[in-house]
Amino acid sequence: MKQLNRLVILIPFYFIANLTGCNAIAPNNTTTSQSDFTTEQKPPVIIQEQPSESLTQNNTNVATQEQPSELLSQNDTNVAAEAYYQELLAQYGENYQECLQPVEVKLKQAPKPGETGDSSTSSKQLNVLIALDSSGSMAEAVKGSKKSEVAKSAIAQFVDGLPQNTNIGLTVFGHKGSNSAADKAASCAGIETVYPLAQLDKSQFTQAVQSFKPTGYTPIAATLKQLESELAIKDGETNQNVVYVVSDGIETCDSDPVAAARRLRASNAKVIVNVIGFDVNNEAQKQLKAVADAGGGEYFSARNASELQEIFKQRNQSLAEYNRYWINSTQNQNRVWITLTQASNELWICITQKSNREWINITQAINSLKLDDPKSEYRSYISQRLSDRKQKITAWREQLQADITNRRDVTIDNLKQDLEAVTQEFKQNR
Repeated sequence: MKQLNRLVILIPFYFIANLTGCNAIAPNNTTTSQSDFTTEQKPPVIIQEQPSESLTQNNTNVATQEQPSELLSQNDTNVAAEAYYQELLAQYGENYQECLQPVEVKLKQAPKPGETGDSSTSSKQLNVLIALDSSGSMAEAVKGSKKSEVAKSAIAQFVDGLPQNTNIGLTVFGHKGSNSAADKAASCAGIETVYPLAQLDKSQFTQAVQSFKPTGYTPIAATLKQLESELAIKDGETNQNVVYVVSDGIETCDSDPVAAARRLRASNAKVIVNVIGFDVNNEAQKQLKAVADAGGGEYFSARNASELQEIFKQRNQSLAEYNRYWINSTQNQNRVWITLTQASNELWICITQKSNREWINITQAINSLKLDDPKSEYRSYISQRLSDRKQKITAWREQLQADITNRRDVTIDNLKQDLEAVTQEFKQNR
C-alpha cells in the first residue's frame, strides 16, 4: 500500500510540469500571422518509434541480468542450494512481461508526435500589450476626426474581440507636458501604464483609454524599455508576449527605438514587437518599419480610420486562430496525460503485485520445509537470493517510474528490453 500511495504522489509531477509549458504552429491551411506568435521551437517527442539509446542504457545499469550471489560457492551444498532456488523460481516466479501488455495498448492509443500541436506555444499564456502614441501630432485630424480618437476607438474594438483567456495591457506615451522645448524632459519621461496587464474589464479599459489627451513628444524607445521592465516576469517559455505600437511619427526624444525593440525581442520575455504607422510620412514609415523588424514583428500602415480598423480586425482573426489552436492542443495534451498516467499506474501496480506474490510464495515454500528435510538447510541461502532478486526488481521499477516522470521518449521496446535483462535468470530456468 505504501508503494501505491507513493505512485499517486509521484505520477502528477511529470505530466503537469510538461503541459506547460509555447510558440504555436498554425495548421498548414490557416493564415495565422507570424507576428502574433513565434514558431522557433519544435514540440517535444512523446513516444518515439525507435528505442531511446540513453534510456535503455540507464535502465540496464540500474537492473542488470541477475547473477548468483557471492554466497554461492563451488561446494556441493551451495550448488544444491542454487539448484533448489532455480527450481522455486521455475515454479513460483512471476511473468512480468504480462505487465507490459496493457501499457503497449495505451502507448499505441496516445496521439503520435505532431498530433498534439506545438507544446512550446500551445500551453503559453497570450499577453497582448498596446503602446499608444499620444503626442501632440495625434491631435491632428484625419478625414475630419482626431487621430487620437480614431486610434482609441479602433483599439477598444480590437481588445473586445480578443480571446477571453488573453491578458491585455495599455501603455500611453507623449501625453505629458507639451511640444515646447521647456517641457521636453517631462514629456519624454511621461510614459504611463493606464491599464496593467490583466484580463479585459470593459468598463475599466474604457476609463483608461479615455484618461489622456495628445500633447507632447514621442518617446518610443523609452516606452519599449519600460515594457521590457514590466514584462521581465513574463518569461517566453510560458508566455506569448505580443506588443502593438501605434504611432504617427518618429522618435523625438533622442533615443534609439530600433535598439530598444531589438533588446525587447532578445529579452527573457521574447516579446514580438509589431508597429502600426498611422497617417505617417516616408521618414516615419522607414523608422517604424525598422522598429518592427528589430522586434521580430510586422509593420502595418494605415492612412485613415477604416484602414486602422481593418488592421486590428485582421489581428483579431489571427489571435482568434491562435486561441482555437491553443484549445485543441491543450485538449490533445490532456488526452496524452490521461493515457500515459493510466499506463504508468497499471504498470506500477502490476509489477508490485507480482513481486510481492513471488516473494510470498517462495518464502512460504521454504518455510514449510520440515526440519528433517535436507532442503531446509538451504533456507538462509534461498532467502538471501530471493532478497537480492526482489531488490533488483524494485530498483528497476523505481528507475522505470523516474524515467517515465522525467522523459517523454519511453517506448514499449525499451520496457521489454530492460525487463528481459532484470528477469533473465528466471526465464533461463523456467
